Amino acid sequence: MPLWLQTYLDALTNPGLWRAFRRVYWAALVGDGGRYLACVLLVWGLLHVLLRKRIAHRLISAWPSRADLRREITYSFSSLLVVSAGSAVMLAMVVSGWGQVYHDPLKYGWTWLLLSLPVAIVLHDLYFYWTHRLLHTPWLFRHVHGVHHRSRHPSPWAALSFHPVEALIQGAPLSLILLVVPLDDYVVFAFLLHQMLRNAYGHGGVELFPRGFAHHWFWGRFVTSTHHHLHHETAQGNYGLWFTWWDRWCGTERAEYLERFDKVTMPRPRPADDGAGAVA
Repeated sequence: MPLWLQTYLDALTNPGLWRAFRRVYWAALVGDGGRYLACVLLVWGLLHVLLRKRIAHRLISAWPSRADLRREITYSFSSLLVVSAGSAVMLAMVVSGWGQVYHDPLKYGWTWLLLSLPVAIVLHDLYFYWTHRLLHTPWLFRHVHGVHHRSRHPSPWAALSFHPVEALIQGAPLSLILLVVPLDDYVVFAFLLHQMLRNAYGHGGVELFPRGFAHHWFWGRFVTSTHHHLHHETAQGNYGLWFTWWDRWCGTERAEYLERFDKVTMPRPRPADDGAGAVA
């Protein structure tokens, strides 16, 4: 039996270990909740409040309703309870030697330090694409993933708006990645920050990338808000999280994606000149 699992079983009968687990869990909840609030408030505050009128021409379909926002916030906070339990399990894995988070950035040299974050993000994208495809099978979609898809016009608050089962699935990648590769603690922090910021942007309902971005040979491999928004509109295709290559390789990218991206990134209409050209 893995040591970390044995630790948790022992904690059920050992008050000292159980108190330690609770401290770790609450610390994880504060950390995960703090990142969620900071990232979502930043993206939502900028796109949906401060710049709402200025970037209205970049709106992909429609602004979410207040009912949408309440539901997304409620489910996201319930998901945090599950995700933070996963964070506590990850810490137990590290302590027991089943994963390695190290504190010396150069322990494995500059090359791995520079490559480790991109490698972790690529592994996460691989995991997400195929688990996402699984969640779209009829039974799982109806009973689990459908909660997330109630947001037809999502907001950044939908970043963690999951059924508890999906929250468990989406909270697992970092623990699984650590079973494969070691990561510096600052890389772990950067991974989690990237995950939440891009997730909030992907559900923002507003396209920020410049015109032509989706057509570029390099930049077009990155998922845009339009790409993921189409997935919410149709509940079909565009399953990728960070990159478009799995959708392209597997033929699941929406046929209208580039057209919709071009439409939403058209230049902002110029205000009409009052009285210009008017006949006296």
